[in-house]
Amino acid sequence: MSHPTVQPGLTRYPIQLPLLYWRKAGPQTRAKAGWTHELSDEGASVELAERVAPETLLRIRIQTDRGPIEAEGQVVWFADSAPPSVENYHGLMFTQIAPDHLRTLQDILLPLSMVAHAGMRLAVDLHATCKQKGLRERPLQGRAGDVSRRGLLLRLPQTLGLGTEVEITLHTGNGPITLEGAIVWVDQPRKQENGQLIDHGVRFTSSTWSVSLALGFLLGGPS
Repeated sequence: MSHPTVQPGLTRYPIQLPLLYWRKAGPQTRAKAGWTHELSDEGASVELAERVAPETLLRIRIQTDRGPIEAEGQVVWFADSAPPSVENYHGLMFTQIAPDHLRTLQDILLPLSMVAHAGMRLAVDLHATCKQKGLRERPLQGRAGDVSRRGLLLRLPQTLGLGTEVEITLHTGNGPITLEGAIVWVDQPRKQENGQLIDHGVRFTSSTWSVSLALGFLLGGPS
């Protein structure tokens, strides 16, 4: 049963979550990555790695901070004219979703019905290197955590000032992902006294669609 705050087929909430998808028909293929754009318990508007024809059946896995949500769905439309900065924009109707996965989805949608959220950060623990843009210096060695499509938590051995423009490379099992961003908040520098890495909040300032897909694969879980 749908949660009463989410009207079937009508209300979709803006939230960007990474997803992996597989075509149900035809030869078995490797997973491809994408992102949700809007989400409801009946379906979603999504950005996919390619243009997918209407009526195509897909198996999808949406990654959330409460674990993955798996469902089956059908593409119902493809937008020739999409919102700015949106790639391969599709409408997807869920055709099958297990009750426990539906409950997880509804639990995520409930707060969105009260206060809009643009994204959800997902926990990772990755080796990251960081250098200030425009400076020739040895990169700082750090760790990355809590990544979303718009930004990440970056832990560094020294403090960088607010507004500092940085180039960050995430070192993943599938190869490096390089992103540009700006420091938007810094944790208390007292952590530096006991050797702990210092938390920085980074907002991405430049991210191509290929980088977004790489992040989608990283956050989407095993394919």
